[in-house]
Amino acid sequence: MGYSKNEAVINRVKSLLDQMVVAKTDLTWPTKDAHMLGYHLREAMTLAKRIGKAPYDTLKEKFTIRNRGDRVVAELKIVETVQALQQLMSKMELPEVHTVVEIVGAAISHGAGQMYFPDAALTEDDAEELYNWASKHGYHLVVAEIGVTITKDDPGEAAWKPQ
Repeated sequence: MGYSKNEAVINRVKSLLDQMVVAKTDLTWPTKDAHMLGYHLREAMTLAKRIGKAPYDTLKEKFTIRNRGDRVVAELKIVETVQALQQLMSKMELPEVHTVVEIVGAAISHGAGQMYFPDAALTEDDAEELYNWASKHGYHLVVAEIGVTITKDDPGEAAWKPQ
């Protein structure tokens, strides 16, 4: 069974939602029925987001609701940490990848925003072949003395282009 589409669900927990709007830290509410209170909060947050009811429509991205025995906890999501992890995870170093076919295969498998292949030593023809594939798939190629990097972000003058 899905959540209700009736705006009364927001009014049912409005005082708690108001606390969440101004909160800068986690919130905890002791209750005899943590399961139902958690359900009502999640239901209200989902409906507010769906209908765009300000100021509650952003709470779903700001908090995670958890039931902890005899209490409900609204845990503040740390957006900066999530973004930093996503950025870190989008950069990879892949040793023991040597050929163009291996580099393309790794790029397809991992799909990271930036991949560095320290063991790749490409000839001019190999670099041109990789450049052709990379440019068709939204990557830029950086060929250095040691290794090759393909990246979705434009490296500017460092980008390798065939002559």
